Amino acid sequence: MSRSILILILKAIIAIGFVVALFAWLAAHYQMSDLTEQWLRLPGSLVVMASLMIIASHVIRAMRVHFAYSLVCPQPLARVLSVSLVHNTVSFLLPMRLGEAALPVLSKQQLDVDIKYSTATLVLIRLFDAHVLLCLLCFFAGGLFLEGAAWIAPIVLVAGLPVFIYLLRAISHRVPKIAFAKPLFASHPNWLRLYAYTIAIWVIKLFALAMLAATLGNLPIDHAWIATIIADGSALSPLTGLANAGTFQAAFSLPLLPLGYNAQQLVLIAVNVHVFIFIINMLAGISGFIGLRSRATPPTSHS
Repeated sequence: MSRSILILILKAIIAIGFVVALFAWLAAHYQMSDLTEQWLRLPGSLVVMASLMIIASHVIRAMRVHFAYSLVCPQPLARVLSVSLVHNTVSFLLPMRLGEAALPVLSKQQLDVDIKYSTATLVLIRLFDAHVLLCLLCFFAGGLFLEGAAWIAPIVLVAGLPVFIYLLRAISHRVPKIAFAKPLFASHPNWLRLYAYTIAIWVIKLFALAMLAATLGNLPIDHAWIATIIADGSALSPLTGLANAGTFQAAFSLPLLPLGYNAQQLVLIAVNVHVFIFIINMLAGISGFIGLRSRATPPTSHS
């Protein structure tokens, strides 16, 4: 058996283990009524508003990819939206970042975008995702976890971004093999716009989730922000459960335990927030799948 297959099997075992552990915890500590009781206290207007905000973040994700692709060839936004929605749902459902391959594959099949360029786009926007999440985490949790050094981390993060872009440009000049990715960062307006999309995505999405978590569990809003930033950001980790189950709940709960919260209460909140994310992601993925072009339709060629 090859090494790659063994690694894939190991990842599957770990992912399933996270899910089994979560269900074992739920069975041992809760009844179904415990999970539904929180939802009965939620105002319907809050659920609708949070849903619309999450949907808006999905649309902005598609706009980010559409802008990146349009730097090399014109693309219809509706078709990019379908590809982006399916990619987001597949990457959410599959563990260990295995679903990320959906974007390059679908971009080639549906949009005739070169796989190397779509992969470079994916890598850059994921780096931007991580950077924005770290900045938000420093803003909301810096004082709690970094104490006197809380002001240093945001400065380093913000100052480091243009340095990173400069290094990318320098490397692309010296290494012709990655010159195909230059349109993404060759000019300041291009990468700044991609980064602005990234800020909008995460601020809108996390604001919705933080409001939901704060209302479900009667948490202070800043604590809800900390928990949702880390929990939703855990999906970027190479170690995740199926649909991020288990890892989401652990990432939501653990940072708040030192603040005196009860672990069972936190897991209950995290489960309900995660169910909300799951439902929205599945509906988005179904919508995107419906919009995909049939394989029988020849792709539009772009020079």
